[in-house]
Amino acid sequence: MGDDWRVCIAFGVLPRRLHSFRQALIPAVSSRLGDQVAVSSSATRIFLYAPSTGLADEAAQVARDVLAQHDISAPVRTEFWSHRDQKWRDAADGPPADPADPADPADPADPADPAAQQHADRQAAERKRSVMTGVPAWQVRVEVPSHGDVIALAEYLAAPGWRVRRHPRSLIVWANCEDDAKGLGRALSGDGRADTDTAFRVGRVSYRYMYNETPVV
Repeated sequence: MGDDWRVCIAFGVLPRRLHSFRQALIPAVSSRLGDQVAVSSSATRIFLYAPSTGLADEAAQVARDVLAQHDISAPVRTEFWSHRDQKWRDAADGPPADPADPADPADPADPADPAAQQHADRQAAERKRSVMTGVPAWQVRVEVPSHGDVIALAEYLAAPGWRVRRHPRSLIVWANCEDDAKGLGRALSGDGRADTDTAFRVGRVSYRYMYNETPVV
């Protein structure tokens, strides 16, 4: 999660073998790409989130291979998160300057932009500290309409490895850096799991709070 690229597998008419395809896709992605790509799904779509266009292309190829093995026909589309438009866009239609062009000042990987480089260095430092100490630097509070939604969303987020704590009408999700925390809200909104009754609050973690809170699902 917190990734700027994703692969969307869209099913217009759900095939009977969809469940077996989904069950086969997850280990196939893990075996070829490790934990760099996260898998999520909605009723009619499956998403593979990747941190780079190269990994997204590899994930798309894995998806096509598994589709072929299960004799399922479905479009496989690579998308990127447009920071300018604040929405997911088809990589085939988007201009190369958004977000990958090094000349784009909004590109966080732009080495010519001191502010962007400083931000990237801060994210890397936060991730490293979070991993070394075992204490995530950021948290996302997700408020949902019902306790049933809490349980469903907690299970959904725990599957790809998010650390979660449930409350009656909300849940806390811990992230290793600011970008990962903010990217979680984008990912949930992008796959349709967040609606008008869902609220996100992103903030730094209180270390005293973390030592007294054990993430559970």
